[in-house]
Amino acid sequence: MRPKVILFDLGDVVCRFHPQRRLATLAAACGVSPEEAERTLYDSGLVDRWDLGLASPAEIHATLREELGYPGDLPALHQVWCSAFEPDPRMLALVDGLRPPHRTALLTNNDLLVMEALPEVLPEVASRFDALLFSGLLMAAKPDSAAYHRALDLVDCSPGEAVFIDDKPANVAGADAAGIMAIHFTGAEELGAALDELLER
Repeated sequence: MRPKVILFDLGDVVCRFHPQRRLATLAAACGVSPEEAERTLYDSGLVDRWDLGLASPAEIHATLREELGYPGDLPALHQVWCSAFEPDPRMLALVDGLRPPHRTALLTNNDLLVMEALPEVLPEVASRFDALLFSGLLMAAKPDSAAYHRALDLVDCSPGEAVFIDDKPANVAGADAAGIMAIHFTGAEELGAALDELLER
């Protein structure tokens, strides 16, 4: 069965991921240290909850105002939240080369705030994908099998018709267990060669 949909991870695949840059930007806006911002977001479990869709963008904004004193409005927070992502031009070109005939989608463990902000802040990334399949939308995070199956349902695709690309071995293994052809991402050049072989281009 020939692949119809190519699913890409976002952070450290399509974009370079700089979480400390987001923390520094947020901390500066709030007048706190990056360490305090990290404790508030990560040590408390907030980010894990948000990644499972347990807060809307407005609720995330309200929590940051309450917990850290964030002074900005929601559009400004869009900029802060997306500051963690640096698009990789080589990967964007690779995605362009797949469309058509293949559909493309982002399958990423990220909250609804990133999902809302991405088309506005990084349209050069969002516009290249037919679907944005965020864990916050799916209410399940990789490598949970539910994340893969719910993602496939949303793009109307069977496991055998999909290819999944991720930099984390655990997520690759999770996709493989769900019956999806999975590729461990190590670089754009290596991925291009693997896709050429797989898709017989």
